[in-house]
Amino acid sequence: MWNLIKKDFLTISRDRSEILILLAMPMILIAILGFALGSIIFGTTEMDPIPVALVIENDIDQDIEQLQEDLLVAGLPEQVIGQMLESSATIDPFVSLQAVLQSPELEVVIDLQEDYSQEEAEAALANDEVSAIITIPEQLSYQTLKAFYLGEESNANIEVLVQDHEQIQARIVEGIMASFSEHYNLELSIALTTENEAVETTVTEENFGKIVHFSTEEPVSSFQYYTFGMAVMFALYVASTISSNAFKEKESYVFARLMMTGERPLRYLLSKAVSATILTLVQLTFLFSVSTLCFNIFSNKSLEFWLTLISITFVYALVVGALATLLTSIAIQFNNDAISGFFAGGAVVIFSFLGGSMTPVEQMSPIMREIGNWTPNGAVMTAYLQLMQGFSINEFLPMLYRVMGMAVVFTCIAVAIFPKRRLM
Repeated sequence: MWNLIKKDFLTISRDRSEILILLAMPMILIAILGFALGSIIFGTTEMDPIPVALVIENDIDQDIEQLQEDLLVAGLPEQVIGQMLESSATIDPFVSLQAVLQSPELEVVIDLQEDYSQEEAEAALANDEVSAIITIPEQLSYQTLKAFYLGEESNANIEVLVQDHEQIQARIVEGIMASFSEHYNLELSIALTTENEAVETTVTEENFGKIVHFSTEEPVSSFQYYTFGMAVMFALYVASTISSNAFKEKESYVFARLMMTGERPLRYLLSKAVSATILTLVQLTFLFSVSTLCFNIFSNKSLEFWLTLISITFVYALVVGALATLLTSIAIQFNNDAISGFFAGGAVVIFSFLGGSMTPVEQMSPIMREIGNWTPNGAVMTAYLQLMQGFSINEFLPMLYRVMGMAVVFTCIAVAIFPKRRLM
């Protein structure tokens, strides 16, 4: 059998186009996708603070004076009015919004520019000098405080104007203002219900959420993601390459001559499985090694990590070997190499899309992710990514069992349909 395996490696090594596809092409795509799409898909771009014009038409002092007059007209005691005016700062939406927009956490997100009139701000927005305008209208404080203390309706609203709702900057500003509005209205409702007893405004930068990573490692980088994505994708081409070469051997009567020498058909089929498995191991080792040297995808990893990585890679090499035997059996049994061409030209692309080699399928829908995990490349890629995120092998062991089950099924089908007699 060793001679058969050696023959497969010599045949592939002499074909420069196969070497290009199996080794060079994935490295080129890793570099291109890692640099070009990584920052977009994985959110690693360092975005400059968003320029936002804050137009202030509201005069707090004047609003407080007008409110005081209304409270006196309503016949409230001066002591009560004094307490109301002292607590008005905790209720005033303008004060709360300023505290949020000027917080240190939002300073890195928003470049707040306050020296604008409404006309100047709209001109700056038209000239792309700012991405959004936040307008505090006249009597906002007065209308809100009057509605709160005297139970009257308020028609004052904070206005947000953006140039293009589809821009990421506009969505960020709109999201911040929507979050502020929701939390402020909630706090105001609580204050009204409790008649403002022991109510403390909590509209701060902490209300805008944060990202929490549920793993012990840093998030997967774009180069790590695409290294695994391209590795599992191009490993599938090994199966079509081995089966295509087997069909060529049949067409050139090499297979027939081997059978005449007493070589057993199933032994020949087994040699294809072993050749594909070893070639896949060599290919993945090469890709991981070069990616580590060029992009530093593996650094400061423990011995347990490396042993688990080797285990996942070996499992995937086995299923690729099983796929190679299945394609070989079909091609030789039906005397047609169309299956190898279809697999390389169509099936690999479909599997790669479903498995997430091109883009994270979980960003599409949970259904797509589940379908992808039922492809051999998708299940193995999930195992690779969870390993990088610090999960233990027990977390993704079901994925590996699934892949090994696929390998057994592919092998059984291949053995069942492979011709057991000599084919001339």
